Amino acid sequence: MNENSVIEVTGLTKKFGALEVLKGVDLQVAQGEVLVVIGPSGSGKSTLLRCLNLLETPTSGSIVYRGKTLFGKTALSEKELDGLRSDMGMVFQSFNLFPHLSVLDNMTLAPQVARGWKKEECETEAMRLLAMVGLSEKAKSYPTSLSGGQKQRVAIARALAMKPHIMLFDEPTSALDPEMVKEVLNAIKDLSLKGMTMVVVTHEMGFAKEVADRVLFMDEGLIVEQGTPEEIFQSPKQPRTIQFLQAVLP
Repeated sequence: MNENSVIEVTGLTKKFGALEVLKGVDLQVAQGEVLVVIGPSGSGKSTLLRCLNLLETPTSGSIVYRGKTLFGKTALSEKELDGLRSDMGMVFQSFNLFPHLSVLDNMTLAPQVARGWKKEECETEAMRLLAMVGLSEKAKSYPTSLSGGQKQRVAIARALAMKPHIMLFDEPTSALDPEMVKEVLNAIKDLSLKGMTMVVVTHEMGFAKEVADRVLFMDEGLIVEQGTPEEIFQSPKQPRTIQFLQAVLP
């Protein structure tokens, strides 16, 4: 494994019954890199992301995370796997906030239970993160009183409260009204400026152009093409990439 790699994926496949969603994916994510994954619906983007932290169990191949094999021939114990999973923050399309808990309690529950950190420490960190995403005044509010964009920013702050080494975003703006998309993308952009390693699955091409260090285009369970935003958006080489971009770009 490259010493600068956070994740190294080799020959990854995933089948759901007879349907092969991932067909032998090879991928490396470097420390501090922002990797943006684009492609049509059903191309395997979200499945790849969910395999990285074993929310989905791959069918074959290997996943090495920070030098430890998450999936492959060398099996880790469930306790070790849980520890590595909690090192990967994940933000989903839906916000998954507990409606009966305040924003502050939503953010401090997992660090206390999973990490064993003291409540006071967790609350201090939660308030720092809420300030970072512009929601300090919402600490005592409940999710039902928040807009979609606010809920997703809380979800990002909640994931960061676990102090992850890498953040995974699965189409974090797809459930939002258009006017709420920008505030969530700005929060993710701020993370990139702080050097957070990130893998982002998105349909937001402008965001991919602006924030990505590398763009990866997937189709039919394969990585068709990858490169810098300039290479992918200005001079794509593969016919399928060109066809996709012509369909989605203005």
